[in-house]
Amino acid sequence: MDGRWINEQIENWVSDFLIDDAGGRVDPAIAPVAQQVLVAFLMHACSIRKIAPDALEQSELKSALLEGLREVELPAGVEEKVPELLRDFLADLETRGRLADGEAHGLFIAALGDAYLQSVRGEVASIERTSAKIGRNDPCPCGSGRKYKKCCFGALDEKAS
Repeated sequence: MDGRWINEQIENWVSDFLIDDAGGRVDPAIAPVAQQVLVAFLMHACSIRKIAPDALEQSELKSALLEGLREVELPAGVEEKVPELLRDFLADLETRGRLADGEAHGLFIAALGDAYLQSVRGEVASIERTSAKIGRNDPCPCGSGRKYKKCCFGALDEKAS
């Protein structure tokens, strides 16, 4: 598919959304960068499989949200508005008959809002231990019947060296 045609199609879709009534509902805090956000979002999503925007699937949209918007310079405090903007935009595309399941895709993007905010802020999700910590005097988990400190605990030190 011709990249210029895709770029033009994306620009037209974004302009139509922002100019029509739907664009009037865009939060004023994000309005100055809305076009840049929407274009970067769709461009990244389309570039993954080099497809037209009407063939996008959730995996491309997720990648565009979590990775594709990193290069967009956002004013402070606007990050929280991005998933809402994308949700409204994708739902509008379905209303216009341009993207099948646009509303469902929008809800999917909205559900990823917390992951997006963590990614933008450089936060790392904490990992919770699912089982109890193995103590040095507990039986070894390998099943040898020996204490952990006399069995596999020392093996970890040997592998590290």
